[in-house]
Amino acid sequence: MDRGTRLLIVDDNRLVREGVKSLLASEPDLSVVGCAPYGPEAMQLIDALRPDLVLADASAPARSGTLLARAVTQRYAGVKVVVMGLEEEGTAVTDAIEAGAAGYILRDASVEEFTAVLRGVARGEIPVSPKIAARLFSRINELASARSAARPASGGKLTPREVEVLGLVAESLTNKEIAARLKVETQTVKNHVHNILEKLELAHRFEAVQYAKEAGILRK
Repeated sequence: MDRGTRLLIVDDNRLVREGVKSLLASEPDLSVVGCAPYGPEAMQLIDALRPDLVLADASAPARSGTLLARAVTQRYAGVKVVVMGLEEEGTAVTDAIEAGAAGYILRDASVEEFTAVLRGVARGEIPVSPKIAARLFSRINELASARSAARPASGGKLTPREVEVLGLVAESLTNKEIAARLKVETQTVKNHVHNILEKLELAHRFEAVQYAKEAGILRK
């Protein structure tokens, strides 16, 4: 975009803040609009400047970068957090992503990799290595299994029509396509999907399909 990507750097070490700012000064599409240490000052600047990206250093104590990612994503929907200085081994990367970070930069990343991640996140991409992707899928499966085990059987709450709609969702049909198949308005299908998700206490269509198959509501 014309104004470039606006970044705010958050780190308790002033030398790190100034060093990253200096590093990005030669990148015409990446503009540092402010720097701050962790704490109230950082949140005040984010609130005042509304940057596109917040670049948070993970080397701060108590995983401040991860905590900041959670706080920012909960309060500012349009601001993305990139946590830098992470190790690929261990759970630091997956913890940061689970907290809401839109991207991460490894401790041994090159300058080219560093700026590539920032540009990718600004474009809406989530660049992850195969190793991290495998861990994320494993974590998603763990959470899905735990949720299924904790949730009481809810299939009986669905009406026959809702089960029928869910079956068509399982065929990867869009709301418009389901409406055409059932000869109803698209809004009616949207209402059915909303009710299904609400009754099953789920957030996404694919989760509802997966749960319905595991619970025997739909055939696998």
